[in-house]
Amino acid sequence: MSEKDITTKSHHPMKTITIVFIWIFALYAALLIVKNHEKPQPPSTPSRPALEPVKHKGVCKSPECITLAHQLHNWRDVSVDPCQNFFKAVCGKYNEHSLLNHAHLHRNTKLVANVIKEHLHKDLSSSSKSENAMKIFFDKCEATNRMNLTQVDLNEKQEILKMIKQVGSWPMLNKSWNESEFDLNGKNGVIKKIKQIYSAPISKFDVNVSNMTTTDTEELEKDIVEILKVNNVLFDLKSIQEDVRSIAKLANDIAELHSAEAQRNAWERGIHKMQDSVPSIDFERITKNLFNPKRQDVVWEKLKTKFISPADMPYFSNKTKNLVMNIFPLAALRVYVRNHYDKENLELASEMVEEIRENLIETFMQSTWLHETTRMRAIRKAELMKKVIGYPPEFEVPGALDNFFESVTFSDTESYFTTYNKALKLLQEQYSDYHSGFLSIAPDIRYVSSGAHYRPWENSLTMQIPLIDDPYFDSTYPEYARIASIGEVIGHEMGHGFDTTGRKRDENGEKYDWWTPEDSAEYDRKTQCLIDQYNNYDDPDFGKNLNGSKTVAEMAADLIGISVSLKTYNKVDFSKEPSIFGFEDEKPDKLFFHITALNWCRARDTTPLATQLTLDHPTSSFRVNGVFSNMKSFAEAFNCPVGSPMNPKKKCELF
Repeated sequence: MSEKDITTKSHHPMKTITIVFIWIFALYAALLIVKNHEKPQPPSTPSRPALEPVKHKGVCKSPECITLAHQLHNWRDVSVDPCQNFFKAVCGKYNEHSLLNHAHLHRNTKLVANVIKEHLHKDLSSSSKSENAMKIFFDKCEATNRMNLTQVDLNEKQEILKMIKQVGSWPMLNKSWNESEFDLNGKNGVIKKIKQIYSAPISKFDVNVSNMTTTDTEELEKDIVEILKVNNVLFDLKSIQEDVRSIAKLANDIAELHSAEAQRNAWERGIHKMQDSVPSIDFERITKNLFNPKRQDVVWEKLKTKFISPADMPYFSNKTKNLVMNIFPLAALRVYVRNHYDKENLELASEMVEEIRENLIETFMQSTWLHETTRMRAIRKAELMKKVIGYPPEFEVPGALDNFFESVTFSDTESYFTTYNKALKLLQEQYSDYHSGFLSIAPDIRYVSSGAHYRPWENSLTMQIPLIDDPYFDSTYPEYARIASIGEVIGHEMGHGFDTTGRKRDENGEKYDWWTPEDSAEYDRKTQCLIDQYNNYDDPDFGKNLNGSKTVAEMAADLIGISVSLKTYNKVDFSKEPSIFGFEDEKPDKLFFHITALNWCRARDTTPLATQLTLDHPTSSFRVNGVFSNMKSFAEAFNCPVGSPMNPKKKCELF
C-alpha cells in the first residue's frame, strides 16, 4: 500500500461524515421550503394565478398598431404600482404626449371637425347638393368672421326688421294694428310666412317654455330698441317696455303650468289631440309647415300621434367649423366617410356589437339573483335592441342624402343671416323626416363626434364613426385589441338599457316596470353600493367631494360594459392573433385592462367642482380605478393584495 493510498484511506471517514452532514443540511433546507410552500396562501393575495403569456401569430406592424403600441408604452408611468393607482400607472405621462384637456376618448371629435374644415377650405368641385350647401354656409360664416363686428351687427338688425315686415304688421310699432285681421292659420297666415323665412330645429315637436328673468326682459327691450334705431324707425319707449313686460308675464304664466306633473299629463299627448284643447288653432296646418313640402301629408300621418315634448334648443358654437358640424352633421358625415375613413371597420364593428350582445345575454342567464320573469324580459330587451353602425349604407348611393336637401336652395348672393335661417329650416325638416321614418338617422351632431349613444325611448344603440376609427379601432388591429379598446364602450351603451333609468323601459322603449319587486329592491341595493363607493372615492382632482347619486346610471353602465367586454375578450383565440409591438410577452388579462384604460387617459381635470357635481358622468380617474377595483379578474391579473386600493374587500357588482 502506497503512502498516498494510506493518506486517502485515513481521510475517508472524515470525508464521509462531511458529505453526510451536507446532505442532512440540504434535506433540512428542502423540507423547510416544502413546508413553507404547503402553507395556505395568506388572504392578502388572490387565489387564481394570472393568465400566462401566449405565443402570438407574429407582430402587428401596421401604422395603427404602432400608434397603439406608442400609447401603451409612453403614456404609462412604470414607477406607479398598478395595485395602488392603475389610472396613473397607465396614464401618468399622458400629458407629455397630448394637448387635449379632456379624455382621450374624445380626441377624434376635434380631429373630424378639423378634417371637414380642411376639406371645405380646398374648394373642391362637387355634384353633391348636401356638400355644396355645407360649402356655401361655411364660406358665408368664414366671410362674416372676417368682417367688422359692428357692421355684422348692423346688417343683422336690418335684416331682422325686413323679416318682420315680411310676416306682417308689427303691433309694437303699429298702434292701429287690428287683432281680428291677424291670420294665424290661413293659407297665407303668419305661421306660413314665418316658416318661409325662418325656422328653428326640433328633435321632437318642441314647446320650449321657461321663466323670463329680469335680465331676459332687459335684453329683449334693448334688442328691440337697437333694431329700431338702426333702421331709423321712430318708437315710443314706454309702449315697448309695456309690451315686453306683457311678453314676460305670458312666458311666466306658461312656465308655471309646466310642472313635472303637468308635463306628464298635459303635454305628452298626440298633436291631433291638442286640437281638442285649443280648437282656435289649426295645429295640422301649422305643423305641416314644418315639413318638407314634398312629403307634408305623409309625414303628418306618421307624426300626428307623437307627443309634444318640451326641449331646449340645440347649442350652437360660434366657431365656424363647429357651427357647420351642428347644422350639417349628415353632410359632414358623408364627406368624412367617403374621403377619410376605412369602411372595413363598419362590418367589424357590427360583428363586435353582436358579440357583446351575446355576452350581455349570457350575463343575464348566469345571474344568480334575477327571478326568471325578470331574466327573460332582460334577455328579450337585449335581443331586440336596435343598432346603427355609424354610417347608413343607403348613403353610399349617389344622390341619396341629396334628397333631404332639395327643399332649400342656397345662393352665394344671399346674406349670412338669410343663409343661416335657411339652414335651420332645412335641419328642422330633416328631423321631421327622421321621426317619420324617411331618414334612417337623425341629423344629430353626435354622429360626427367620438363615442356611442343609447336612445332609451327607441331601445337603440348607435356607434358613431369617429369611435370606430383609429386610434380606438382599426381593421388591422388584432381582434382582442379591438375588443379591449371599444368593447367596454359598446357594453356601456347597451348597459344603459339596464341602468337605473333605462331598466324602467321595455324592449320597445316604452315606460314599463318589468321587474319583480324583489329584483327591483335587490338592484337598488346593488347600485347603492356604487353610490357609496363614488361618494367615498378620493379623486386626484376633486378629492372626496363627489356625488354618486348624480352619476349612478353612468357607473352602472360602466360596470355592465367592462364585464361583458372582458367576457367577450376572454373568448378570443390569442394564438391566431398578432401581438402588439413591445407586448409580445404580456399576459392577455393584463393587456385587456391596459388597453381599456387608455380611453380615459387625460391631463389634470380643471373643471370647477360646482360644475363637476352637475355632470352625469363620473371622473375619468374613477372610470378606471373605481370600476376596475370592483373586478376580481383585475386583482387576479395584477396579483393585488386584498385591501389594496385596486382590490378592496368590498366590491360592487350588478348582474
